[in-house]
Amino acid sequence: MNKVLTNIAGTFLIQADASFLNGAGLGEGEDRNVTIPKTFQDGKDRVPYVSSQAWKRWLRNTCLEENSNWPKSELKAIGLSEKGTANKISGELNPVECPEDDIFGYMKAEKGQGKTKNEVDESEDSEELSQDKKSKKNKTKSVMRTSPFAASLLVSIRKSGWRGRDEGFVHLQEGTPLPYTTEFYNAHMQGVFSLCYERLGVFSNLGDRIELEEEKVEKFIRSNNLKIVNDMGELGKVYEVEPNSRKDRASALLKALAVLRGGAKQAQFGTDVSPKVLILAGLNCGNPIFNHIFNDAKEGPEIKIDTLKEIIKDYSDRLVTPVYLGIRKGYLKNEEDVNALNNTQENNVKIIVNTPIDAAQKMAGELQ
Repeated sequence: MNKVLTNIAGTFLIQADASFLNGAGLGEGEDRNVTIPKTFQDGKDRVPYVSSQAWKRWLRNTCLEENSNWPKSELKAIGLSEKGTANKISGELNPVECPEDDIFGYMKAEKGQGKTKNEVDESEDSEELSQDKKSKKNKTKSVMRTSPFAASLLVSIRKSGWRGRDEGFVHLQEGTPLPYTTEFYNAHMQGVFSLCYERLGVFSNLGDRIELEEEKVEKFIRSNNLKIVNDMGELGKVYEVEPNSRKDRASALLKALAVLRGGAKQAQFGTDVSPKVLILAGLNCGNPIFNHIFNDAKEGPEIKIDTLKEIIKDYSDRLVTPVYLGIRKGYLKNEEDVNALNNTQENNVKIIVNTPIDAAQKMAGELQ
Protein backbone atom coordinates (compact mmCIF):
# COMPACT_ATOMS: atom_id res chain seq x y z
CA MET A 1 0.00 0.00 0.00
CA ASN A 2 1.13 3.54 -0.81
CA LYS A 3 2.91 5.00 2.25
CA VAL A 4 2.51 8.65 1.22
CA LEU A 5 0.90 10.85 3.87
CA THR A 6 -2.45 12.10 2.58
CA ASN A 7 -4.30 12.70 5.85
CA ILE A 8 -3.66 13.57 9.46
CA ALA A 9 -5.92 12.05 12.11
CA GLY A 10 -6.10 13.17 15.69
CA THR A 11 -7.99 13.53 18.91
CA PHE A 12 -7.63 15.71 21.98
CA LEU A 13 -9.01 16.19 25.45
CA ILE A 14 -9.54 19.50 27.23
CA GLN A 15 -10.01 20.04 30.94
CA ALA A 16 -13.21 22.04 31.39
CA ASP A 17 -13.56 22.47 35.14
CA ALA A 18 -16.35 24.91 36.10
CA SER A 19 -16.83 25.93 32.47
CA PHE A 20 -19.46 27.27 30.09
CA LEU A 21 -17.96 27.11 26.62
CA ASN A 22 -20.96 27.08 24.28
CA GLY A 23 -24.37 28.50 25.20
CA ALA A 24 -27.84 27.24 24.34
CA GLY A 25 -29.80 30.27 25.54
CA LEU A 26 -32.25 30.13 28.44
CA GLY A 27 -33.71 27.07 30.10
CA GLU A 28 -37.34 26.04 30.11
CA GLY A 29 -40.02 25.94 32.82
CA GLU A 30 -38.66 26.84 36.23
CA ASP A 31 -35.21 27.35 34.60
CA ARG A 32 -36.43 29.97 32.16
CA ASN A 33 -34.21 32.59 33.82
CA VAL A 34 -31.16 30.32 33.78
CA THR A 35 -28.50 30.56 31.05
CA ILE A 36 -27.66 26.99 30.05
CA PRO A 37 -24.84 25.38 28.05
CA LYS A 38 -25.39 23.19 25.02
CA THR A 39 -26.23 19.59 25.92
CA PHE A 40 -27.68 16.57 24.16
CA GLN A 41 -29.61 13.62 25.47
CA ASP A 42 -27.83 10.23 25.58
CA GLY A 43 -30.32 7.80 27.04
CA LYS A 44 -31.07 9.08 30.53
CA ASP A 45 -28.01 11.31 30.55
CA ARG A 46 -27.77 14.95 29.51
CA VAL A 47 -24.29 15.43 28.07
CA PRO A 48 -22.49 18.79 27.62
CA TYR A 49 -20.95 19.55 24.26
CA VAL A 50 -19.46 22.31 22.12
CA SER A 51 -20.54 22.45 18.49
CA SER A 52 -17.89 21.70 15.89
CA GLN A 53 -18.70 25.07 14.31
CA ALA A 54 -17.84 26.79 17.60
CA TRP A 55 -14.53 25.10 18.33
CA LYS A 56 -13.44 25.32 14.70
CA ARG A 57 -14.00 29.07 15.01
CA TRP A 58 -11.76 29.04 18.12
CA LEU A 59 -9.13 27.20 16.08
CA ARG A 60 -9.55 29.53 13.12
CA ASN A 61 -9.09 32.57 15.34
CA THR A 62 -6.09 31.01 17.10
CA CYS A 63 -4.50 30.32 13.70
CA LEU A 64 -4.93 33.96 12.74
CA GLU A 65 -3.54 35.18 16.07
CA GLU A 66 -0.52 32.87 15.81
CA ASN A 67 0.10 33.78 12.15
CA SER A 68 -0.31 37.53 11.91
CA ASN A 69 0.85 37.48 8.27
CA TRP A 70 -2.22 35.49 7.21
CA PRO A 71 -4.76 37.68 5.38
CA LYS A 72 -8.16 37.40 7.07
CA SER A 73 -11.23 36.19 5.26
CA GLU A 74 -13.72 38.51 6.89
CA LEU A 75 -17.39 37.59 6.75
CA LYS A 76 -19.57 40.21 5.06
CA ALA A 77 -23.13 40.52 3.77
CA ILE A 78 -23.48 39.64 0.08
CA GLY A 79 -27.28 39.64 -0.07
CA LEU A 80 -30.06 41.65 1.53
CA SER A 81 -33.71 40.83 2.18
CA GLU A 82 -36.56 43.13 1.17
CA LYS A 83 -36.34 44.60 4.68
CA GLY A 84 -32.68 45.39 4.14
CA THR A 85 -31.34 42.77 6.56
CA ALA A 86 -28.48 40.46 5.56
CA ASN A 87 -29.72 37.13 4.21
CA LYS A 88 -26.46 35.92 2.65
CA ILE A 89 -22.96 36.18 4.02
CA SER A 90 -19.59 35.19 2.67
CA GLY A 91 -15.89 35.42 3.37
CA GLU A 92 -13.30 36.24 0.75
CA LEU A 93 -13.70 32.85 -1.03
CA ASN A 94 -10.00 33.15 -1.71
CA PRO A 95 -8.12 29.98 -0.69
CA VAL A 96 -5.09 31.02 -2.71
CA GLU A 97 -4.28 34.05 -0.55
CA CYS A 98 -6.27 33.25 2.62
CA PRO A 99 -5.10 30.00 4.30
CA GLU A 100 -8.21 29.91 6.50
CA ASP A 101 -10.42 29.62 3.39
CA ASP A 102 -8.19 26.81 2.11
CA ILE A 103 -8.30 24.88 5.41
CA PHE A 104 -11.86 25.49 6.62
CA GLY A 105 -13.72 25.83 3.32
CA TYR A 106 -16.72 27.99 2.39
CA MET A 107 -19.93 28.10 0.41
CA LYS A 108 -21.61 30.75 -1.71
CA ALA A 109 -25.08 29.88 -2.95
CA GLU A 110 -25.86 31.31 -6.37
CA LYS A 111 -29.28 32.28 -7.65
CA GLY A 112 -30.61 29.49 -9.90
CA GLN A 113 -27.68 27.16 -9.18
CA GLY A 114 -27.88 23.85 -11.00
CA LYS A 115 -30.13 25.30 -13.69
CA THR A 116 -29.22 26.77 -17.03
CA LYS A 117 -29.60 30.48 -17.20
CA ASN A 118 -32.32 29.88 -19.81
CA GLU A 119 -34.31 27.85 -17.24
CA VAL A 120 -33.93 30.64 -14.70
CA ASP A 121 -35.21 33.10 -17.32
CA GLU A 122 -38.32 31.05 -17.91
CA SER A 123 -39.09 30.48 -14.24
CA GLU A 124 -38.28 33.96 -12.94
CA ASP A 125 -38.38 36.16 -16.03
CA SER A 126 -35.00 37.55 -15.06
CA GLU A 127 -34.25 40.60 -17.16
CA GLU A 128 -30.62 40.49 -16.12
CA LEU A 129 -30.10 36.91 -17.21
CA SER A 130 -32.11 37.22 -20.43
CA GLN A 131 -29.54 39.73 -21.67
CA ASP A 132 -26.88 37.04 -21.49
CA LYS A 133 -28.04 35.09 -24.53
CA LYS A 134 -24.62 33.71 -25.29
CA SER A 135 -24.46 31.82 -22.02
CA LYS A 136 -28.00 30.43 -21.93
CA LYS A 137 -26.74 26.86 -22.11
CA ASN A 138 -24.32 27.34 -19.24
CA LYS A 139 -25.48 26.16 -15.83
CA THR A 140 -25.15 28.45 -12.85
CA LYS A 141 -22.39 27.01 -10.69
CA SER A 142 -22.32 27.10 -6.91
CA VAL A 143 -19.02 28.03 -5.27
CA MET A 144 -18.39 25.48 -2.55
CA ARG A 145 -15.25 24.17 -0.89
CA THR A 146 -15.94 21.49 1.68
CA SER A 147 -13.55 21.84 4.57
CA PRO A 148 -10.42 19.65 4.35
CA PHE A 149 -10.49 19.89 8.17
CA ALA A 150 -13.28 17.63 9.47
CA ALA A 151 -14.20 17.80 13.14
CA SER A 152 -16.54 16.14 15.62
CA LEU A 153 -18.44 17.85 18.37
CA LEU A 154 -16.39 18.53 21.48
CA VAL A 155 -18.19 16.13 23.83
CA SER A 156 -17.89 15.58 27.56
CA ILE A 157 -16.70 12.08 28.43
CA ARG A 158 -18.43 12.61 31.80
CA LYS A 159 -22.13 11.94 31.31
CA SER A 160 -23.44 12.51 34.84
CA GLY A 161 -22.47 14.49 37.91
CA TRP A 162 -21.12 17.37 35.85
CA ARG A 163 -23.70 20.03 36.65
CA GLY A 164 -23.07 23.21 38.67
CA ARG A 165 -24.86 26.53 39.07
CA ASP A 166 -23.46 30.00 39.55
CA GLU A 167 -26.00 32.19 41.37
CA GLY A 168 -25.10 35.84 40.89
CA PHE A 169 -26.51 39.28 41.50
CA VAL A 170 -26.10 42.61 39.77
CA HIS A 171 -26.07 45.24 42.51
CA LEU A 172 -27.50 48.63 41.60
CA GLN A 173 -26.89 52.03 43.17
CA GLU A 174 -30.63 52.21 43.72
CA GLY A 175 -33.23 49.45 43.90
CA THR A 176 -32.97 45.75 44.66
CA PRO A 177 -30.17 43.52 43.27
CA LEU A 178 -30.96 41.76 39.98
CA PRO A 179 -30.37 37.98 40.26
CA TYR A 180 -29.04 35.82 37.43
CA THR A 181 -28.07 32.15 37.19
CA THR A 182 -25.66 30.37 34.91
CA GLU A 183 -25.46 26.60 34.63
CA PHE A 184 -21.93 25.29 34.09
CA TYR A 185 -20.17 21.94 33.91
CA ASN A 186 -17.16 20.09 35.29
CA ALA A 187 -16.10 17.99 32.35
CA HIS A 188 -13.32 16.56 30.23
CA MET A 189 -14.24 17.12 26.60
CA GLN A 190 -13.04 15.07 23.65
CA GLY A 191 -12.72 16.23 20.04
CA VAL A 192 -11.91 14.04 17.04
CA PHE A 193 -10.63 15.47 13.78
CA SER A 194 -8.95 14.70 10.48
CA LEU A 195 -7.19 16.92 7.98
CA CYS A 196 -7.15 15.92 4.32
CA TYR A 197 -3.61 17.12 3.77
CA GLU A 198 -3.48 16.37 0.06
CA ARG A 199 -6.40 18.74 -0.63
CA LEU A 200 -4.66 21.82 0.76
CA GLY A 201 -3.81 24.20 -2.05
CA VAL A 202 -5.72 22.09 -4.61
CA PHE A 203 -9.09 23.18 -6.02
CA SER A 204 -11.51 21.27 -8.23
CA ASN A 205 -13.73 23.16 -10.62
CA LEU A 206 -15.69 20.21 -11.96
CA GLY A 207 -19.30 20.06 -13.10
CA ASP A 208 -21.83 22.35 -11.44
CA ARG A 209 -19.72 22.87 -8.31
CA ILE A 210 -16.57 24.89 -8.31
CA GLU A 211 -14.15 25.52 -5.45
CA LEU A 212 -12.56 28.60 -6.94
CA GLU A 213 -14.48 31.40 -8.64
CA GLU A 214 -13.67 31.53 -12.34
CA GLU A 215 -12.68 35.19 -12.31
CA LYS A 216 -10.18 34.39 -9.54
CA VAL A 217 -8.83 31.48 -11.60
CA GLU A 218 -8.07 33.82 -14.48
CA LYS A 219 -6.47 36.37 -12.14
CA PHE A 220 -4.21 33.88 -10.35
CA ILE A 221 -3.15 32.06 -13.53
CA ARG A 222 -2.17 35.38 -15.08
CA SER A 223 -0.07 36.17 -11.98
CA ASN A 224 1.47 32.64 -11.96
CA ASN A 225 0.00 31.90 -8.51
CA LEU A 226 -2.07 29.01 -9.86
CA LYS A 227 -1.50 26.18 -12.31
CA ILE A 228 -3.66 23.53 -13.97
CA VAL A 229 -2.84 20.05 -12.69
CA ASN A 230 -5.67 18.14 -14.39
CA ASP A 231 -7.62 19.24 -17.46
CA MET A 232 -10.73 17.07 -17.77
CA GLY A 233 -12.17 18.80 -20.80
CA GLU A 234 -15.84 19.77 -20.64
CA LEU A 235 -16.09 18.43 -17.08
CA GLY A 236 -13.67 21.07 -15.81
CA LYS A 237 -10.18 21.51 -14.39
CA VAL A 238 -8.25 20.94 -11.17
CA TYR A 239 -5.91 23.70 -10.04
CA GLU A 240 -3.06 23.94 -7.55
CA VAL A 241 -1.48 26.93 -5.84
CA GLU A 242 1.98 27.67 -7.22
CA PRO A 243 4.05 27.07 -5.15
CA ASN A 244 1.84 24.99 -2.86
CA SER A 245 2.34 25.96 0.78
CA ARG A 246 0.30 23.07 2.22
CA LYS A 247 3.12 22.06 4.57
CA ASP A 248 3.27 25.55 6.11
CA ARG A 249 -0.52 25.79 6.39
CA ALA A 250 -0.96 22.36 7.96
CA SER A 251 1.95 22.96 10.35
CA ALA A 252 0.42 26.25 11.44
CA LEU A 253 -2.92 24.54 12.02
CA LEU A 254 -1.43 21.79 14.20
CA LYS A 255 0.63 24.23 16.25
CA ALA A 256 -2.42 26.46 16.75
CA LEU A 257 -4.44 23.46 17.91
CA ALA A 258 -1.84 22.76 20.60
CA VAL A 259 -2.41 26.26 22.06
CA LEU A 260 -6.13 26.47 21.30
CA ARG A 261 -7.93 29.50 22.75
CA GLY A 262 -11.58 30.49 22.83
CA GLY A 263 -14.94 29.66 24.34
CA ALA A 264 -17.97 31.49 25.68
CA LYS A 265 -18.12 33.31 29.03
CA GLN A 266 -14.36 33.40 29.45
CA ALA A 267 -14.70 36.56 31.53
CA GLN A 268 -16.88 34.62 33.99
CA PHE A 269 -15.23 31.18 33.98
CA GLY A 270 -11.78 31.62 32.36
CA THR A 271 -11.30 28.10 30.97
CA ASP A 272 -8.03 27.03 29.36
CA VAL A 273 -9.17 25.06 26.31
CA SER A 274 -5.69 24.09 25.12
CA PRO A 275 -5.47 20.26 24.91
CA LYS A 276 -4.22 18.39 27.97
CA VAL A 277 -3.97 15.32 25.75
CA LEU A 278 -3.25 15.47 22.01
CA ILE A 279 -2.81 12.39 19.81
CA LEU A 280 -1.71 12.75 16.17
CA ALA A 281 -0.59 10.55 13.30
CA GLY A 282 -0.25 10.68 9.53
CA LEU A 283 -2.15 8.20 7.36
CA ASN A 284 -2.63 7.33 3.73
CA CYS A 285 -6.41 7.23 4.19
CA GLY A 286 -9.08 9.54 5.57
CA ASN A 287 -10.32 7.56 8.58
CA PRO A 288 -10.52 9.62 11.81
CA ILE A 289 -9.22 6.60 13.68
CA PHE A 290 -8.60 8.01 17.16
CA ASN A 291 -12.04 8.00 18.71
CA HIS A 292 -13.58 6.61 21.91
CA ILE A 293 -10.21 6.06 23.52
CA PHE A 294 -10.80 8.17 26.66
CA ASN A 295 -12.53 7.08 29.82
CA ASP A 296 -13.70 9.23 32.73
CA ALA A 297 -12.56 7.66 35.99
CA LYS A 298 -13.12 8.98 39.52
CA GLU A 299 -9.48 10.00 39.93
CA GLY A 300 -9.32 11.65 36.49
CA PRO A 301 -9.53 10.80 32.80
CA GLU A 302 -7.55 7.92 31.38
CA ILE A 303 -6.51 6.66 27.98
CA LYS A 304 -7.85 3.22 27.10
CA ILE A 305 -4.41 1.88 26.25
CA ASP A 306 -5.60 -1.49 24.97
CA THR A 307 -8.01 0.27 22.61
CA LEU A 308 -5.27 2.62 21.40
CA LYS A 309 -2.92 -0.30 20.78
CA GLU A 310 -5.62 -2.17 18.88
CA ILE A 311 -6.28 0.85 16.65
CA ILE A 312 -2.58 1.21 15.89
CA LYS A 313 -2.29 -2.50 15.15
CA ASP A 314 -5.33 -2.55 12.86
CA TYR A 315 -4.20 0.53 10.92
CA SER A 316 -0.48 -0.19 10.98
CA ASP A 317 -0.39 -0.63 7.19
CA ARG A 318 -2.07 2.78 6.78
CA LEU A 319 -0.15 4.74 9.39
CA VAL A 320 2.78 6.46 7.68
CA THR A 321 4.25 8.27 10.71
CA PRO A 322 4.79 7.45 14.37
CA VAL A 323 1.81 8.04 16.66
CA TYR A 324 2.55 11.19 18.66
CA LEU A 325 0.92 11.17 22.07
CA GLY A 326 1.18 14.44 23.98
CA ILE A 327 0.04 14.57 27.60
CA ARG A 328 0.11 17.25 30.29
CA LYS A 329 1.83 16.03 33.45
CA GLY A 330 -0.51 15.28 36.34
CA TYR A 331 -3.67 15.18 34.24
CA LEU A 332 -4.27 11.53 33.39
CA LYS A 333 -5.09 8.89 35.97
CA ASN A 334 -2.94 6.34 34.13
CA GLU A 335 -0.09 8.71 33.29
CA GLU A 336 2.55 6.19 34.33
CA ASP A 337 1.16 3.53 32.00
CA VAL A 338 0.95 6.05 29.13
CA ASN A 339 4.54 7.17 29.66
CA ALA A 340 5.60 3.53 29.49
CA LEU A 341 4.44 3.52 25.84
CA ASN A 342 7.19 5.96 24.85
CA ASN A 343 9.48 4.60 22.13
CA THR A 344 7.58 1.31 21.99
CA GLN A 345 6.18 -0.15 18.76
CA GLU A 346 2.89 -1.71 17.83
CA ASN A 347 3.08 -3.70 14.60
CA ASN A 348 6.16 -1.65 13.64
CA VAL A 349 4.41 1.68 14.30
CA LYS A 350 6.39 3.73 16.79
CA ILE A 351 4.67 5.53 19.68
CA ILE A 352 6.24 8.77 20.92
CA VAL A 353 5.03 10.23 24.22
CA ASN A 354 5.74 13.88 24.99
CA THR A 355 3.77 17.07 25.71
CA PRO A 356 0.83 18.31 23.59
CA ILE A 357 2.87 21.15 22.08
CA ASP A 358 5.80 18.81 21.36
CA ALA A 359 3.41 16.33 19.74
CA ALA A 360 2.08 19.02 17.38
CA GLN A 361 5.58 20.20 16.50
CA LYS A 362 6.85 16.66 15.88
CA MET A 363 3.85 15.86 13.67
CA ALA A 364 4.42 19.08 11.72
CA GLY A 365 8.02 17.97 11.22
CA GLU A 366 6.79 14.83 9.43
CA LEU A 367 5.07 16.81 6.68
CA GLN A 368 6.57 16.98 3.22
